[in-house]
Amino acid sequence: MNQTTGKLAAAAIPLITILLLFVMTDAFGEVRLDPGEEIVQIGEMAEPLPLDALIRSSLIASGTDPGSLDAYTGQMMDLIDSVPPATGDDAYDGEELLQWMHEVILTRYIEQQTALNILLDRGTYNCVSSAVLYLILARSMGIPVHGVLTTDHAFCRISDANDNGGIDVETTTAYGFDPETRTDALDSFTGRTGFSYVPPGNYRKRRDIGEKELISLIYQNRISVLQKSGRWDETVGLSRDRWELAGSEDAAADFRISITNYAADMDRRKRQVDGLRFLNDAAESLGEHHGLEETASVLLGNAVAYHLRAGRMVEAAAMLEDEELIALVPEDFLEERRRDAREKSLEVLIKSTPFEEAVAAADRSYSDGFIGRARWEEFSLYLWSTEARRRSSGGKWLEGWSLLREAPAQNRSISRWDAIEETYHHNAVVVYHNRFADAIRKQRLTEARQILDEALALFPDTPVFEQDQHTLENLQVP
Repeated sequence: MNQTTGKLAAAAIPLITILLLFVMTDAFGEVRLDPGEEIVQIGEMAEPLPLDALIRSSLIASGTDPGSLDAYTGQMMDLIDSVPPATGDDAYDGEELLQWMHEVILTRYIEQQTALNILLDRGTYNCVSSAVLYLILARSMGIPVHGVLTTDHAFCRISDANDNGGIDVETTTAYGFDPETRTDALDSFTGRTGFSYVPPGNYRKRRDIGEKELISLIYQNRISVLQKSGRWDETVGLSRDRWELAGSEDAAADFRISITNYAADMDRRKRQVDGLRFLNDAAESLGEHHGLEETASVLLGNAVAYHLRAGRMVEAAAMLEDEELIALVPEDFLEERRRDAREKSLEVLIKSTPFEEAVAAADRSYSDGFIGRARWEEFSLYLWSTEARRRSSGGKWLEGWSLLREAPAQNRSISRWDAIEETYHHNAVVVYHNRFADAIRKQRLTEARQILDEALALFPDTPVFEQDQHTLENLQVP
């Protein structure tokens, strides 16, 4: 991103199972930057979480209506009471639990169905919601389980099951227990989800995650759905909740992305002032190393540019001195924009004031070092050529040529000056020659002599006038 003005590009948060698209809508909602109170409390708990905290955090992350939390919690507890009794063999119990889930609860895989409350109501699921359900039920049986995260997928792993060093559980299929050793599990999993299994040992593509981070993936998938419909304001609050719950660097980075995505949407809608105020609040939420300087700079730079292009110099200058709007913007960027505003004001002055005043303003700005040689030449060519054109109106090319010819040496040294001056010189010569020719045709030789003498005084050694001189001399011979 350049250091002047530009557009903010929306960044996609890496999500499980869902591709993100930056699609705009016309809706704006209240933007929440503070996490929910209960999520704060659960986020502060050490793992392993109490069973009720696992259930409630999963339901809250799923977007369950607060008034229905107790009812769904009770529904989950009833489900827990119906799981097969544990034998104490984690490997055996874990496999039995997976098959029981698919026989009794899970009905159909839907890529975007990440909510636990909907899973309880309908049995539909994706990798995240089924993994969270397995986590809760396994924990209720005393089976030690944690999550595993890959680039685009999540599943569970039983920790040190019967001293086997752990067993993966692909919860999207009934055949997903220990998939590394079972072809039917891999075929079922890939055919159902489209993803490829990442076996243990491939540490570049998979990592173990705790309970809270696994549950936080419910937020992540909900965010992806909101992003696809352009509901950027809602993603901010959910990203904040996810960060509070997971406490991971990835979640913190995704919260920043949600902030910049929403700011990009506001910038596109030319709501830069509101966007800058929002960024100030977001910076407080993120803390000292918020990283929002570039985003704020783009919004401010674009807002100033809109004012300047519309000729609203006062408004542009005021924005650059507004403490609230410039709070996050680096000083060097501000100075560049202030210079832009002053230069634009000079441009307006030059185009709207009398010729002499405008020339003096341009020359003064150049001598003071405010504008460089190239910009001064641009202004000078504009001013002198415009004035020459005005004075030449009605075919009075001599006046335009005289103006350019009498300009200061500094102006006449501009590279394009000679070409402009030559145009007026040529047209003035043509005017004199045509006047001379007209007088000759009308047999007004005295008038022709006067015109020619005047032309030769102004443009000596001009071939066309030398020819005119011969013509006149021949006509005056007795």
